[in-house]
Amino acid sequence: MSPPSSMRLAVVLALVVLAAGCLDGTPGGTPTATPTPTPTGSVTSTTPTGTFPGSEHAADRPEPSHPVTLSNRWNRSVEMRVTVVREATDGTVHEATYDVPAGSERAVYDTAEADPDGVEAFTVTVSARNATQSVTIESSQCYGDVYAEVGADGDLFVTYAVC
Repeated sequence: MSPPSSMRLAVVLALVVLAAGCLDGTPGGTPTATPTPTPTGSVTSTTPTGTFPGSEHAADRPEPSHPVTLSNRWNRSVEMRVTVVREATDGTVHEATYDVPAGSERAVYDTAEADPDGVEAFTVTVSARNATQSVTIESSQCYGDVYAEVGADGDLFVTYAVC
């Protein structure tokens, strides 16, 4: 059994690696430069203008599908309650309790089911073993899926990836 902090570190590092591909285009693009006019007798400089090729941010592009996955690494079955609130309407779009057997993992909801209008925020709250954690994600290409885990030590940990 590994300590809770090393398990969380491993999950966070994995999510960082997954989020590394969130930007469009190829890395190392070259900026364009436009000369800046200056009065006679002074030094002329160039200042980059515009954006670097491939740097359009994924947060502006809708991606409605973000599954909520429950995982149980503990040695007993766990009851996990999931509530998903669509922030634009302040309405609950999903609320259910799941019995998650020891050593199992399952997707229980996908934000695409709410049919978001462009980029919208969703708050996902998970309760298990007398603990509750919430995260807020957006339906954009920058956000990853929600992952809720009861670790081998029985602690609840809810996370997601973002670029």
